[in-house]
Amino acid sequence: MNAWLLSIVGVVSLGVLLEILLADGHTAKYIKGVFALAVVLVLVSPLPQFFKKDFDISKFFGEEMVTQSSFLNGVNERKNSEREERVLNALTSQGVSVERVRIYYLRNDIDNIDVVKIYVKKDESKDNIIKIVRAKLSVEAEQIKIYLSS
Repeated sequence: MNAWLLSIVGVVSLGVLLEILLADGHTAKYIKGVFALAVVLVLVSPLPQFFKKDFDISKFFGEEMVTQSSFLNGVNERKNSEREERVLNALTSQGVSVERVRIYYLRNDIDNIDVVKIYVKKDESKDNIIKIVRAKLSVEAEQIKIYLSS
């Protein structure tokens, strides 16, 4: 699958280069026609695999799909850590003694914050904490939970 995608990108890049370099004329029309045939051949090259009797779609896409999902999970974890760190730094810079910040998402959707849990070391002004967190994350006050660490 990777080789096929790379060949498509290569053929398209070559096509753009040919379009730039070729002058308008009768020869250019024939070269573009041959090139169009090459593009079609590259696009249909994986089709014979579909007609094999023992074809398994997971062999065709499986390994790369796992790689992509693990990559996306890593990106989401980094994004979440950065958000938590940003809120922690904002609270600390305002004099709030925070132990940790945890952000939880609705249905693991990184753009849909469900609950923000703030663990403070001592009793602090809840209104101030809520105001700071709302400014950093654009969440409702009901989504922010403040806990006193022991």
